[in-house]
Amino acid sequence: MNLTPAQAKARADRILAALKPTVSQWTTAVLDQAVLHLADSGQPFGMNDIRLLVPEDECRKAGVYFATLTGHDALHPNEPALLHKVDEEPSINPKAHGKKVNVYVLTRAGRQYIQDRQAARIQQRRAA
Repeated sequence: MNLTPAQAKARADRILAALKPTVSQWTTAVLDQAVLHLADSGQPFGMNDIRLLVPEDECRKAGVYFATLTGHDALHPNEPALLHKVDEEPSINPKAHGKKVNVYVLTRAGRQYIQDRQAARIQQRRAA
């Protein structure tokens, strides 16, 4: 079955939407912290950098996490981008067999989005 680009994108969006709930709050918190840390260097970062910082269990969900941040543009066209893709590089994951992974920079809006999410988690813990 051949899909048009629009059909393929719609299919991928449905798959990502189904996978989004599988990323726990814990994993999101770990990845938020890692992304802010990497972004503080001022250098672009990607999955290879995450893989060096984050336990394997959280790495498995990082693709959905990044897709949520990059997909934010399509889902919220009137809001600023959170991540900008700037490059690609071969994955350091041996299971990926050199597949390309994206490299990003975190925008100011992205930093604020993650910091707001962190503040909400802190507030939620205090209220509990």
